[in-house]
Amino acid sequence: RDTPSELRGRFRKLGWRRVVAFQTRNPLHRAHQELTFRAAREAEANLLIHPVVGMTKPGDIDHFTRVRCYEHVLAEYPDQTTTLSLLNLAMRMAGPREALWHAIIRKNFGCTHFIVGRDHAGPGNDRNGQPFYGPYDAQELYKKHEHELGITMVPFKEMVYVENKAEYLAADETEPGDKVAILSGAEFRRRLREGLEIPEWFSFPRVVEELRRAHPPKHEQGFTVFFTGLSGSGKSTIANALMVKLLEDGGRPVTLLDGDIVRKNLSSELTFSKEHRDLNIQRIGFVASEITKNRGIAICAPIAPYTATRRLVREMISRHGGFIEVYVSTPIEVCESRDRKGLYAKARAGILKGFTGIDDPYEVPEHPEIVIDTEELSADLAAHRVLITLEKLGYLR
Repeated sequence: RDTPSELRGRFRKLGWRRVVAFQTRNPLHRAHQELTFRAAREAEANLLIHPVVGMTKPGDIDHFTRVRCYEHVLAEYPDQTTTLSLLNLAMRMAGPREALWHAIIRKNFGCTHFIVGRDHAGPGNDRNGQPFYGPYDAQELYKKHEHELGITMVPFKEMVYVENKAEYLAADETEPGDKVAILSGAEFRRRLREGLEIPEWFSFPRVVEELRRAHPPKHEQGFTVFFTGLSGSGKSTIANALMVKLLEDGGRPVTLLDGDIVRKNLSSELTFSKEHRDLNIQRIGFVASEITKNRGIAICAPIAPYTATRRLVREMISRHGGFIEVYVSTPIEVCESRDRKGLYAKARAGILKGFTGIDDPYEVPEHPEIVIDTEELSADLAAHRVLITLEKLGYLR
């Protein structure tokens, strides 16, 4: 990270009088390297790779991983032509006007040229599914203000890999009969996610290795199995049976976050009010998300009666790995018949207030990954069904 004065000082020390800045919030692949090097060569300038390392779009690669990727790509440029500096900036995804702002920032850092991309800083589609901005709106707005800005625009040229020539060319430089290889961003992410081969013409091996390390295929990711259901439905029994099976497999560390265990060790000061029940489930979700993020397995077995809170926990965990909701749908009559503590009887007698299923609602999950009724299945068979689902989803092999 450099301040504007530090970066301008570095340029003076290096003797760089013309500098092309390239802004990005994504990892660099071979097409980006070819594009940026061409832009610098055509402008007879040196190149500054200047990625943002503040807040970007949800789902973007974290900047720690990206920076390691940039450092690998930096070695692919000729010596003394290119440098890397990180910009502490949050993306606003404001399209053309943000492109102007980015240019002004780079001018303050001492750059003379700025690469403006296709749909630069675009927010994506509107609520009707249409692009919010046209692909070249940013470039057109920039042209209107280029003289005023005092930093020259370098339009982003789409680069394609031509198989029969074994090189990257600008899309408008291809000839009839050329065989253009295409690997979409969605297909690249799918291959990365599933551990499939990524062609070397698309990216650099060390970049792919870095991305695989940060975003492993499903069978190497952490995940959470989240049981929910009435008291006495069999959640804890199945959760314990599942934990034993996963420990026998030995692939990842396994942690059981049972409702009673969490109440004793994590939420002992909480009551059973709706507010405190929600807070208890959120605490479970946070712990499970940390386990999942670190590629372990979390098994949660609270009652979790409220849809909104379960949805919040799903969102919290899914950004780090898998989330498998298991609704244990055992009927309340069966749950009551198993009630050795007499909780249901106390609730019906009015001694216990706010008891789920009696005087407090249980909101049935709308789209759980698995539904199990323990009136029909033993705990062992139920746990086996969960294992089969995990295998189908790719989290186990």
